[in-house]
Amino acid sequence: MGQERHRFEIGSQTGYEYNYFKSPDEVLVNGSLLNENDLIASSGYLDVFFDYDYRYKWKGNRIRVSVAPYTRLFQDNMTDSYWSFDASVKYDHKLTKKTKFLAEVNFERMNREGLDGAQDVLVNPLGYTTYGAVAGLEFRPFNQNKTTLEGFYNFKNFDAYGIRDLQFNAYGLRFASKQAFRPGRYEHAFGVTAYYKKRLYNTFNAETDPQNGQRDWDYGKIVGFYELPINNVIEIEPQLTYYGRFDRLENQSGFHQYGPGLQLRFDNDKTKIRAALKYQVRSYTTIQAPGGEGLLRYQYTDVSLNFEHQLPVKGLLFTGTLYSRFRETNTVDLASRSFRGYTNQFAGVGLTWKL
Repeated sequence: MGQERHRFEIGSQTGYEYNYFKSPDEVLVNGSLLNENDLIASSGYLDVFFDYDYRYKWKGNRIRVSVAPYTRLFQDNMTDSYWSFDASVKYDHKLTKKTKFLAEVNFERMNREGLDGAQDVLVNPLGYTTYGAVAGLEFRPFNQNKTTLEGFYNFKNFDAYGIRDLQFNAYGLRFASKQAFRPGRYEHAFGVTAYYKKRLYNTFNAETDPQNGQRDWDYGKIVGFYELPINNVIEIEPQLTYYGRFDRLENQSGFHQYGPGLQLRFDNDKTKIRAALKYQVRSYTTIQAPGGEGLLRYQYTDVSLNFEHQLPVKGLLFTGTLYSRFRETNTVDLASRSFRGYTNQFAGVGLTWKL
């Protein structure tokens, strides 16, 4: 006989988001200087989400289904509100005592209007539809080691903007390996995650559909980490990341990005906290900084925090979220909308009910 499990979560948070279109705070348009009051959209918000997970196990097989709708309602600017819908089906089959076959199909719809102010070479609408598939193997080659190797494919179609449209096909390989060990009272672990993928972009006129441009970009990313327990409830995780883009057609849009990060996890019987700090430097290989000297360069500083605390009612949690990103750049041309620095921040608190 098989075993099945259902899990439900429903919740909401209310808070405030600053600069949700990631706009610079100054832009020169036709000789007039627009400032923060003209460019930056901010608002109080209400998040509402639902998450349903189903699992069924039989013999050496397991299937998992997840459905997660979500919406963010901006109280000051309702027309900027948006919703998303994520769904996935995952399957694994135990081939041997130390090997599993893994497979997944996934779908996401982001229903949002507007353009991403963090754009660089391509103008990206915020709305899109994407679907994909993953297949691979999980190994346990050593004691307390878990390693996965997977191939993946996804297709992403951005919503049309004006008469322009943008989409890409992507495929690649991803690898993850984690080795745990116990040098003393607490378990430590170290490992690496990595992927290499190709994105084939098509940019075309949405009315008559002639192909108007292509991009052949490869992406590579590798993250090394070490999980260091401080005591039985606190763990820190230093990280080091490299991320790169390689322009295979024109050799014009590539970059190298690298930097450290630190995660903190707190977990006791009542409270869970996840915090992260990351600093990344992105250096473009050929693009000049608009109005500046030398190649274009970004500096990212990201801070995030999520917590949940169990209330006296079973399954009812008090939750909170904080996120902050600063992007600094050596672009000094105020007439440029691309390649600019920006600040995006939000924070909220709410309730989640787990069934």
